[in-house]
Amino acid sequence: MTVHWDTESLERTGSGPIWGGVWCEIEGEAFPEQGWSDFPVLFAAELLDAFAEVASAPRRRRRVRFYDGPFRVELASGENGAVILTAESRSAELPVDSLTSAAAGLVRACTAHGWAEDPEVRRIRAALIRIGR
Repeated sequence: MTVHWDTESLERTGSGPIWGGVWCEIEGEAFPEQGWSDFPVLFAAELLDAFAEVASAPRRRRRVRFYDGPFRVELASGENGAVILTAESRSAELPVDSLTSAAAGLVRACTAHGWAEDPEVRRIRAALIRIGR
């Protein structure tokens, strides 16, 4: 299970939202699809906030939607502090190290573009601190 943020595809018009590729890969299958174009920074901020909440207590669930199209994923508390991501009918554990490493790479890419103070980039940094990374 991996969440992909295509940092090479990031772009922004003026002070609007940051566009780029974002998708999940579960058991070799991409969701919604490989290279999905959406708001990756906003999705990352929401996903990390949801992960922090779900990982903090048993029997928690949170939905996180993609912003382009009707797609969403669900995070749920698993055994021994695990977080399970479900997309359509596929589920897998979402490894904290993989998630936080990818999110930190997204923050670095945004910083290189001069977007370090974007509110959603700041949310990602704050969520990484809450998760302990």
